[in-house]
Amino acid sequence: MGIERVSTGIPELDKLIEGGIPKNFANVFYGRPGTHNSMFARVFACEGLVKGENVLYITYDRPPELLVTIMKDILTARGRSEGQIERDLGNLTIIDCWSWRRMTEEGSPVDRAIYVKNPIDTQQVFNKVKEYALSHEEGGRAVLESLTGLTSLTYGETAREISEMFKILKGFLRNQNFTQVYVLYAGAYKNTVVPLLYSMDGIFRTRRRLEGSKYRFFLSIERLFATNHPVELIEFIPSKSGIKLLTAV
Repeated sequence: MGIERVSTGIPELDKLIEGGIPKNFANVFYGRPGTHNSMFARVFACEGLVKGENVLYITYDRPPELLVTIMKDILTARGRSEGQIERDLGNLTIIDCWSWRRMTEEGSPVDRAIYVKNPIDTQQVFNKVKEYALSHEEGGRAVLESLTGLTSLTYGETAREISEMFKILKGFLRNQNFTQVYVLYAGAYKNTVVPLLYSMDGIFRTRRRLEGSKYRFFLSIERLFATNHPVELIEFIPSKSGIKLLTAV
């Protein structure tokens, strides 16, 4: 019996990885800032919304209202009507670890967002995730943007403590039938990032190359659980409404 798979939302990528990423496993899009790894995670989330799945999005790096605007752009590009988009977004829950920066007591400005008053307290964040997941027994998709943002807030904790917390979070979500995508930026907090990176079931790495006055962008699949996949760099074109894969180089 084969492994059940979950679509990434990018048909060209699904074809390269036997139909999608393995269900309930943890995967990371990893690259330096400016390589659009977060867009892969957002497209993955929107694919779940279109399919009527539960989508949990933990945001450390972007205001929740901006995240919703980006998702609306992605859904519009997929041909969803205004009414369909509203229904799609009804399946989205955001754990808001960004709005504490506003220094107000008003909480999150977005409906269906769970405000975390003190995201520096990782236990508080985990409790919000746990409460949500236990109330959605059918599972779904979970995205954390980004692990680097989490690390930047919890710099007082040791790399080992952060790594152990992540392993607990990853294992819990897997047991609750959530397929997970994490965003992780290269170039900072190396002692913490490396253990997080190599505890993933799948690693997708994004890169960019300056040619003349323009950047070209590339994806490599460095590891993916129980999946045959290409080892070559795959060029992609990012936009505000999605990702298009080109040919391997």
